[in-house]
Amino acid sequence: MGKFDAVLLPDVKALEALISRLPAQHSYQKFLEVELHRTSAGKRGEEKLLKKLAEFNWKENHLILPDVSLSRGDVKIQMDSLLLTHSQAIIIESKNIHGKIHFDDSTGEFYRYDNDGKKTVMENPAIQLKRNIRFFDAWLKSKKLDLSVKGLIVFTSKECEFISKPQKIPVCKTYQLHDYLYSMLGASSQQPSVNLKKLKKIIESEQTPYKRIPLCDYYRIDPAILIKGVRCVKCGSFGNGTIKRIYWYCNICGHADAQAMNNTIKEYFSLVSHMISNSELREFSLLESRHAASRILLKYDMEKIGEQKVRKYRVKQSN
Repeated sequence: MGKFDAVLLPDVKALEALISRLPAQHSYQKFLEVELHRTSAGKRGEEKLLKKLAEFNWKENHLILPDVSLSRGDVKIQMDSLLLTHSQAIIIESKNIHGKIHFDDSTGEFYRYDNDGKKTVMENPAIQLKRNIRFFDAWLKSKKLDLSVKGLIVFTSKECEFISKPQKIPVCKTYQLHDYLYSMLGASSQQPSVNLKKLKKIIESEQTPYKRIPLCDYYRIDPAILIKGVRCVKCGSFGNGTIKRIYWYCNICGHADAQAMNNTIKEYFSLVSHMISNSELREFSLLESRHAASRILLKYDMEKIGEQKVRKYRVKQSN
């Protein structure tokens, strides 16, 4: 049996795992359900944007790079998508926000009114995009690359209405994306020229993916209150199972799952800590056997820290 990769769960799956392991009456349950809805909507919006970008056709060679994360010193940025031509770069950010959308240039504020007329003030995506444009322009210059850097904000929700837009940052809806890109690309003098293959290699080699901290730390939840045990994906019960060879068998519904311990360890890394010991695995998954826990941990491609009796296992750091 090959080694498993010890990785974090995706954002949505991690939130689902946290909600499922919190006691039903915990005060954070409703709040986390809202967080899950917001995160899920954001992911759907990003997927909708990528699908629309895949349909984009431009007369010149171009590249579209999704989810670009770069750093320069202590400053890090994340771009939802990056469109590159020989002479231009367009940073594309997606926002899945519904309601009546207001950009107030006089105050720099961004807010929306929902269907019930409730006003919600949010972080201004135009200010965030301007920051990313300045960063990427400086990053390119540090590599001695000359590109014109622009930005575009795409609202992916069908249920949004622009009441006011920022003056200096283009904003559109998903169905308007191609027209906006044609206009922005066509406005360039096309003088600078960069080798796209070279630029792509440089960006890929310097990607610095965002490292999410464990959700219990992020939301300030005591990990001790989490429901322990391996979760059955079929009946949803915790801790009622038996391990035989590579399978975990649920004692409630009889479901056999070869990925159960894999998922449990990913939940631990995503919710509790990026490091785990033999005793911590046994406590979290309700395993009794130290030897069984050791066999499970050795199946993972992880960094080992410390001597055998006090050894910790850590998610390998990205290069």
